[in-house]
Amino acid sequence: MIDLLQQNEVLVKKSVLSLIVAIVVWQFVSWLMQPSTMPIKQVRIGGELNYVTAEDISTSLSALVDTGYFAMNSSEIVKHATALPWVNKATIRRVWPDTIVLTLVEQKPAAIWNKTALLNTQGEVFKPVFDKSLETLPSLSGVETSSQAILEEYRKVNNAIKSTGIQVSKLSLAEHGSWSAVMSNGIKVSVGHQSPEQAIGKSLRLLASLEGSLIDQLAKVDLRYPNGVSVQWKDGYKFADRVEQIAAFKLKKDQPVKG
Repeated sequence: MIDLLQQNEVLVKKSVLSLIVAIVVWQFVSWLMQPSTMPIKQVRIGGELNYVTAEDISTSLSALVDTGYFAMNSSEIVKHATALPWVNKATIRRVWPDTIVLTLVEQKPAAIWNKTALLNTQGEVFKPVFDKSLETLPSLSGVETSSQAILEEYRKVNNAIKSTGIQVSKLSLAEHGSWSAVMSNGIKVSVGHQSPEQAIGKSLRLLASLEGSLIDQLAKVDLRYPNGVSVQWKDGYKFADRVEQIAAFKLKKDQPVKG
């Protein structure tokens, strides 16, 4: 009986000690998590930044970093940072004892999208306030879900016509699936439902290869014909009445063209 009481006494003491330790640990952790404990004194911003400003970051994050070193909510800071239109990715780390380092990766604009937004290099839409310096970007348009496909097609067309010295400045895909484009020298191209890469590439390479570089005299090109193309010349230009040049516009689409 005495042994049993002694065992119970030891067990009670251990339980009380464990409870005291748990309370002390809990109080210590609670103290660490107080916003006033070891307050953050410095926020360093890393990354190559061209569009994100210190004011943008301060406005978005000031309330979140006005806290303690351990009380800081890293996931919320990252969430607010990536909510900035020009921020693509953000990572954060603590530097003992009172500093955090926020590293940002900016969006890389690849094109203007539907006149009101931008596409990054992955074809993802983002909507910042952008200045006139970005007006030189190509202009792409289509339904929202087609942004990646249109950017990829834009790249393919440019690769197909790089030998001509011109590029695509506008590329559009209508809801009904018809493509159209405007080239860097002003040529308007109606493509229809066929592949812009193949149709534009083949036709413009052909026109650039003809004597006199007919591509420089074009205003509009319509590629929606099964066995040829229709063209509209610039004002004041008269197309030379030569059989070999006229015949060039009657090529079947499956006839190979070098370039």
